[in-house]
Amino acid sequence: MATPSDSAFTQSVNALVTKINDATQAKESLFEQAEIYFQSSQSQARTIIQLTQDVEEKRRTIDSALNEIQKNQFREFHNKAQKALNDERSKQSRLRYARLQSLNQICTEIIQLCEGTSWQETQQKSARVLATLLLTCPTEGKTVAQTHQRCKPFYKAVLSLRLLDQMLRNEQVENPYVVSRFNEASRFSKPAKAPQNLNLFQKDVAIPLISASMLQDIGMQHPEIQRLLKGSDGSQDPYRVLEKEVRVPLLIMNHEQTIDYANNGLGEGQYSEENDDSAQFKERKERFDKSETNRARLLLSMLNGAIKPKEAVGSALKAAQIYTSIVLSTKPNFNFADLPKATKVVLHSAQKGALTLTSAQSLQQVVGNFPMGFGVVFCHEKISDKAEKHYAYALVNMLNPPKANDPHCRIINSLSPEYPAGKQTVIPQQQNLYFEDAFNQFSALPEKHLDTLAQNIAEKLAQPRGKDTLPNHWSAYAYFHFKKQQNFWLQHKK
Repeated sequence: MATPSDSAFTQSVNALVTKINDATQAKESLFEQAEIYFQSSQSQARTIIQLTQDVEEKRRTIDSALNEIQKNQFREFHNKAQKALNDERSKQSRLRYARLQSLNQICTEIIQLCEGTSWQETQQKSARVLATLLLTCPTEGKTVAQTHQRCKPFYKAVLSLRLLDQMLRNEQVENPYVVSRFNEASRFSKPAKAPQNLNLFQKDVAIPLISASMLQDIGMQHPEIQRLLKGSDGSQDPYRVLEKEVRVPLLIMNHEQTIDYANNGLGEGQYSEENDDSAQFKERKERFDKSETNRARLLLSMLNGAIKPKEAVGSALKAAQIYTSIVLSTKPNFNFADLPKATKVVLHSAQKGALTLTSAQSLQQVVGNFPMGFGVVFCHEKISDKAEKHYAYALVNMLNPPKANDPHCRIINSLSPEYPAGKQTVIPQQQNLYFEDAFNQFSALPEKHLDTLAQNIAEKLAQPRGKDTLPNHWSAYAYFHFKKQQNFWLQHKK
């Protein structure tokens, strides 16, 4: 949750997390709206059936009237029944449309936060969103799973959008509708506040993709699935590892309910220009209706395509889903040190046929092997020279590294004049202590030297001394807690 001690950007990110997946007083977050829909959808359907039957019964009584007076009276009863049915349909339609508007507004705000007026600015803004989401999540303690679950939909939405852009640039997307909306020269523009004012790609492709990313697990809000996760009395841990005989049917049920929500809980938008009496009204409405139909169809094809992806769009969604499930894992054995393995897991999944290899390779091209916000510990390039040995702390802060193992980083703390704090640099594998060769070379230095160095870093850099004399990575969760330390980004030059 956003606090006054956070930067404006961090507050914006946290505010969007709340709108997407949080417990709110008014029950208005995206996931809470879905929960309400699932709880009431069956009763609403029964109400429509009952009112429809009542209308039909009242219609039949008109035919059985004995005289005109009785017929008029039965017509009045029929009209009242028809009005009740129309009112209920209108009520349910308004609720559905309100949910769709809320979703579109959230998608628009995500685009505003992660896209700029150029490819370069968009990469920087997206990296900042992804890093902020990671850095606001604890790496240990009782709230890890819950916090990760809240941030997953937002993280996955931004990542899948950047991945699809990369695959389009690589000419790896064959979907004719998506490709027809993509023009690299005009892909990015400053998004307006209203969804209808976004550019063509943002409106016709980005909105459905972001929607699909966030809705993939929306079916989990169904009461029956919640009962399976939490137990009939709500006492079970919903993040526990499930047995296969429970997990597989649950995933199938989640997908079925997700599709139901996309179809019936959201559906298509309505042309709202009721006072449009211009000569172009019919043309505008037809154009709007066609656009909405295409959007809804693309959303459904993305959700279905991500189950067994054989083409680029569904595979991009699947790749982002697998990656996010590791970086923001809800499993009891979550280990922050495992985060650089996420991309490799996606590649391995592709090799097993769970998604296309091109999508996995493009994902690695976008994020490398070190997630945004991951803490890197690195040393001098030549460990064997006679110069004084130092290691320093840095944070991964840019997408598209030159090599998967060589992340773009901002140096946070350092005792070395060669690597001052605030410097932007690419840290090659041979200097990164996360890798065994670099770590072993540095750890071979005398124990006394390593102990003195660790003590100096703890004292001079106010860096908490870890359990190990020589760390191979670090978590910046505590560091990022302070507002003045939440801005370690390159400013895009327009």
